[in-house]
Amino acid sequence: MNLLAKKLSFKNMIKPGLILLIPVFFGCETQSDLGIKYDLGSDANVKFVEFTLPASNVFIDSLRTDGENRILVGNYSDPLTGTVSAEGYFQFFYEQGPLPRGVDESADTLKVDSIIFTVEASAIIPQSGSSFQEFSLHELQDSLESSAIYLSSLKQTPTTEIGSYSQSINTILDTLYRVKFQEAYAQSLFNQISEIASDPDQAVASTIFKSLGLFSGTSSESIAAFDLTSDTSRIIMYSSPVDPEAKDTTYLTSFRFSGKNYSYVERDRSGSSFDGIVENEDFDLSSGKTIMDPLAGLSSAYSLTALEEFFDENRNIIINNATISFEFEAENERDTLINFMSYFRKPDNSIFGPAIASNPFGNIVMSDNAYLTFDSDPANGTLSEDKDMILKTSTLFYQQLYRQYLDGDSLAYLVPTSGVIKAIDELVLMSPLDVTLQRTIFKENGLILRLYYTEVDQ
Repeated sequence: MNLLAKKLSFKNMIKPGLILLIPVFFGCETQSDLGIKYDLGSDANVKFVEFTLPASNVFIDSLRTDGENRILVGNYSDPLTGTVSAEGYFQFFYEQGPLPRGVDESADTLKVDSIIFTVEASAIIPQSGSSFQEFSLHELQDSLESSAIYLSSLKQTPTTEIGSYSQSINTILDTLYRVKFQEAYAQSLFNQISEIASDPDQAVASTIFKSLGLFSGTSSESIAAFDLTSDTSRIIMYSSPVDPEAKDTTYLTSFRFSGKNYSYVERDRSGSSFDGIVENEDFDLSSGKTIMDPLAGLSSAYSLTALEEFFDENRNIIINNATISFEFEAENERDTLINFMSYFRKPDNSIFGPAIASNPFGNIVMSDNAYLTFDSDPANGTLSEDKDMILKTSTLFYQQLYRQYLDGDSLAYLVPTSGVIKAIDELVLMSPLDVTLQRTIFKENGLILRLYYTEVDQ
């Protein structure tokens, strides 16, 4: 089936009233009811209903943390979610600058003065105040493979220590971290580069050096997310001429952190509010709150079964707008996680983790535009105008959920790209970024689905 045929079949699938879905947002009392600005002035008979969606906590381990060009390093303790320790692993490649040219006496040769490792933090927790950061830089026993997929549960083994960092930091102001390579390692790397540059059959630009890792020290009290693509993040080799009569000159040769990278995350929930949580099983807090915290492997699952009675009693409607509002608590130590996707929950309570890259329409709630264009574009959250809740809109998803209910009297979804019908009664919130220090705490009864709908004649 070609794309055009798919689009036509999807339009037929959700009739009647597809062409009315986009422009019809009428009859609401105020624009703020929707959480977004629409012209609601009209005589159309649009009705409104809202549902408090039951929510629970769920633990999902072994998330993929590669390919995001950020690595996590450090320790962080939280009374709600427990203690997390993180290590970051990465490759580095030659970028630019002069190279030593071996021991040929006819050539100008260089000597290494120092090699400096610098990374820039894009985020740190706790988010404000002073903390202590400690980590060491090592070669890895096993180099990273560019074609491999790495999960947060895979720990690498360190070998040679290259350098270390240990000091108190201001988590707002101190975002640059510099480590000087130990002299023995710096000389070893310099000699390796010299051999490569002197060999006509090798090219330093394509050389794969031994992968490196940042390992958290026991005294570390914070976790930093290091941005490997930052203009500041790189290795700089400082060298100068061997000849003592040569001009006093320092040369800079740079290496970038391109290639494979990922983070290992170790979690200890003992003594925390989530002590005893089991992967993929619902876990309720006495407070009724639910959490979205990728660092802790925690997320929120919510039920759609409240829609069944409404669908059963309203057999001839068009859903003009469907928006879920997520009321959350403000925090001082963590930034709020706003963008997240809603995954279909499988019969075994898990989700299909690779869905963003494989079969997203069959596993993730998409935006309205995605259903119309068949471009993968999950429905993400946005802040309300008052910045006190997160809003997520996907009208066409709920319209199709309704249409399929009329055909089978149960909550199910017809996947537009395959025609497969999937039973759906729960969704799981997931961040599109696994390597993030943001989180969100949702209030008790804080997930509200609001539907604006129009009754139609057969």
